[in-house]
Amino acid sequence: MYETKESQIMHADFRLIKVSDTLSVLYIAMQEPRQDVTKKKSVNLDEAIEMTGFGLFNVFVILVAGGCLMCVIMETMGMMFVSPAAQCDLDLGINEKGILNAISFLGIVFTSNISGYIADTHGRKKTLVASLLSSFCVTVICVFVAQDWLFILLRFINGALISGASSTVYAYAGEFQDNYHRATVIAWISTFVAMGNILLSGLAWIILPSEWRFEISLIGTTFRPWRLLVFCYGLSSLIFGLALLLFPESPKFLMSKGKKRETLDVLRKMYCVNRRKKDFPIVGVFWEQSDGPTEPEKSKPNFLNNFFSQTVAIFSKKYIVRTITVCILQFGTFALSSGLNMWYPEILNKLSTYEQENGRTNITICDAIVQPSYQPRRETQNSTTCSDSIDTDVFSTAIITGSALVGVYLLIGLAINFVGKKNLLVSILTISTASGITAQYIIGSSIIKSLTSVVLVSSTCIGVINAILVDLYSTRVRATALAISLMFGRLGAVTGSHVIGPIFYQLCDYAFVIFTAVFALLIVLSLSLPVKSTNKGSTVK
Repeated sequence: MYETKESQIMHADFRLIKVSDTLSVLYIAMQEPRQDVTKKKSVNLDEAIEMTGFGLFNVFVILVAGGCLMCVIMETMGMMFVSPAAQCDLDLGINEKGILNAISFLGIVFTSNISGYIADTHGRKKTLVASLLSSFCVTVICVFVAQDWLFILLRFINGALISGASSTVYAYAGEFQDNYHRATVIAWISTFVAMGNILLSGLAWIILPSEWRFEISLIGTTFRPWRLLVFCYGLSSLIFGLALLLFPESPKFLMSKGKKRETLDVLRKMYCVNRRKKDFPIVGVFWEQSDGPTEPEKSKPNFLNNFFSQTVAIFSKKYIVRTITVCILQFGTFALSSGLNMWYPEILNKLSTYEQENGRTNITICDAIVQPSYQPRRETQNSTTCSDSIDTDVFSTAIITGSALVGVYLLIGLAINFVGKKNLLVSILTISTASGITAQYIIGSSIIKSLTSVVLVSSTCIGVINAILVDLYSTRVRATALAISLMFGRLGAVTGSHVIGPIFYQLCDYAFVIFTAVFALLIVLSLSLPVKSTNKGSTVK
């Protein structure tokens, strides 16, 4: 009887253990799917950026980066409206006005290389903030200057400082995007170039026609509308410089410096904003290919050695062909687009004047430009009364042109991944070439105006070139490559602004033939550029 009871107890214990084991198995089985869903892992940085999604955070980056680019346009191009309005107060002659219009570009050229080096070694965000806030401070000083030489010097310094934002903004914005969206984002950022031109014209139209003035006897300056305009142009730099303080550093830059923890923090913020989720599924990031140091740098070489090595890197055997190609592309594109843009109002004015004086519209472009009544502009120097009024038609024309370019930039952003960056670049250059050569020989002022405006679309190529360039260089040298290529671009802008006018007036019959030859060279160079795939999942460092 005892043995039977003991046996029953043993059987009961066995059943209890068996039930307990079964419940444990069931518990584990219930938990395993949940762990699979929330499992955290280490991934490639490009995959991690793709996992954060494309959403509200990316939109904010587009807006602030585009705003920074707009600041560059307003600080550099604004003098084309300021110089005619300031010519009496600053006693500006023709030569001084020409220098003033170009001096900011020369400042950018002067510091392009060093600003790219600073962005690659100290950070994109720091470079952008310092560039914008310091340029605003110089602009404030410009507002109260009464001497022409000092005003020109300060505009040169302003250009040298704003150079940091001129190229770095593309690297900063592009490094938050996955491979598929990067080209689109850079194209959309370039839209702010056209928006900047619209804002330039709009502010000038609102402010310059005013006749008020007041004396600041303490510094011997007469404060007139053009000085307020200079301040308003610079104010955008203050606004976007402060706005950038709310944004993080580029995750790819942080990773290139071995700051994995900070990189994860930025990716987590992107994920939370875009996905509206708090459970970040990544615990670590790495690079499959070497794109710079993966551990924090323990020792830093001196400035000159580091600067030299950073510059030499983009002219190494790996990069030299593409560096030379993109530099020539930037130079040619800036020379033609900026030069023609500078002389476009002059061409329109010549066509309108010829129509009014001769009462006919069946004319060629050279009939209007090379007319016997043309005289060099010496009104300010020869007249006893200084006139600084500006025809308001100039503002409306600039706004219309800028609005059209906004539409073109938006279309480029939508089409760039479907058509392909290289195909799109070649297509725009081909259309500009065909429009220019047609404008040379066609008769009719209205159609000439339309065709020359189409040629200005070549300015949108700059954004496409930058989109290609961002994919061609590693994170370690990307900002330096952008800075040097855009330095050649600004040199092209200065060259084009000074050369295209004399070509029209002295070689008008061959003007667009010359431009066509340059466009043809740019098309050939564009076809030679390597372009990386934009398929999702592919790695672009």
